[in-house]
Amino acid sequence: MKKAVCFSAASLLLFGGCAVTTQEAAFRSVHETVKEDLVWIKTPQEAQKVDESVRALLEKPLNEENAVRIALINNRSLQQTYEEIGIAHADLVQAGLMGNPVLGYSVGQGGGMRTNTFSIELAFLDLLWIPLRRELGTIAFEEAKLRVGDEVLRTVRETSRTFVEARTAHEIAAERDEMLKSYEASAQLAIRQYTAGNLAKRELLKIQDAYAHARMEAIKAHQNAASAQEALNTVLGVYGLATYYTYGNEKWELREPPASSEPLERLAIENRLDIAAAKKRLQYAAKEAGISENTRLLDELTLEYDSEKSTGEARFNTLGVKIPLPIFDIGQGKIGMAQARYNQSHHELYALAVNVRSEVRRSHAALRYAYDIAREYRESILVLNQGILEQTGLFYNGMLEGIYELLEDQRRLSEAKIGALEATAEYRKAFADLTYAVGTQP
Repeated sequence: MKKAVCFSAASLLLFGGCAVTTQEAAFRSVHETVKEDLVWIKTPQEAQKVDESVRALLEKPLNEENAVRIALINNRSLQQTYEEIGIAHADLVQAGLMGNPVLGYSVGQGGGMRTNTFSIELAFLDLLWIPLRRELGTIAFEEAKLRVGDEVLRTVRETSRTFVEARTAHEIAAERDEMLKSYEASAQLAIRQYTAGNLAKRELLKIQDAYAHARMEAIKAHQNAASAQEALNTVLGVYGLATYYTYGNEKWELREPPASSEPLERLAIENRLDIAAAKKRLQYAAKEAGISENTRLLDELTLEYDSEKSTGEARFNTLGVKIPLPIFDIGQGKIGMAQARYNQSHHELYALAVNVRSEVRRSHAALRYAYDIAREYRESILVLNQGILEQTGLFYNGMLEGIYELLEDQRRLSEAKIGALEATAEYRKAFADLTYAVGTQP
């Protein structure tokens, strides 16, 4: 009996004590893969440090880069995703452990005799399956890290898009306020002219109607800005006083996209972490199918040791083996299930690759058109409207144009500025989409 127990203990030390990559090391590898600064909050102290970092970043005007930094350390939905590394790590550790031996003790009495029996059972083949389980667990662990990395990059994209929308909505609301001042000036002037008998009532009503519509547009702009900022607050994971931040005013540059999407498609297949994760799932399914095929007739083998002692008799020891007979179940279901999972993983990878290529082409086309539109606004429409306003100003100073024409051209320039803001925002969002679709900046 002592030999059996010692053998079991030695086996546990040999197979259960193998080194396993720590959760911290795995998380650092995610850092290196996505090339972003990440924090995995596990303790109140770490949470406090994150809060301090967030407050420090929000004390100055918020830009897109710092918005992404805040989201990656403070977004609790993303923190939930980090825990998938911990779950996969626990599964890997468990895969390296041998099943516990089963101890038994029974007492029998009758006919003036008393019998006590001590037994121990050990799933012997568990020793052979441990390396196979560890191999599967390692593949699953690597897949979890890739999946978490992909979620990080998705969060980067979402944060960039949400920040662009919030800042743009804030700037448009400010521009609408400036336009409203112009409409208000027109309305006040019209009232004075109407009172003096120099303006028909119909013209007064038209100007007042335009002023009312301008007020409505300003209200809608502020409503949209509030909604967009709240969406950004959600992504950043902030609330309370932390939501009273301001936006930076750095100019967003326009960079011409690549002429063709074909090189980007190849880059995406090489770089996308969700594709890498799908490859790991296919590898897992293939390995699982092979294991099921090789172990279908011998999946359980139990080594037993019994020691029985009856009154007046010497102790009787028994060593035995239990093995299932493959009569009814020869593993058909296991093999079929494993093969189906392999086929499913294969089709999943193929479909994902097709979809990724399509996503790259679609994102590239969106960026190309967004770039052309934003450049047209900046280099043509804004310049033309600025020139028109300058010329109208000269005519006004020479008393060749009235105040209404000057105010109208000011409003036209404001509308052009709003169009340029919206076009630039679409360009920035399309850039974020293509960056994620390719897996790196295009």
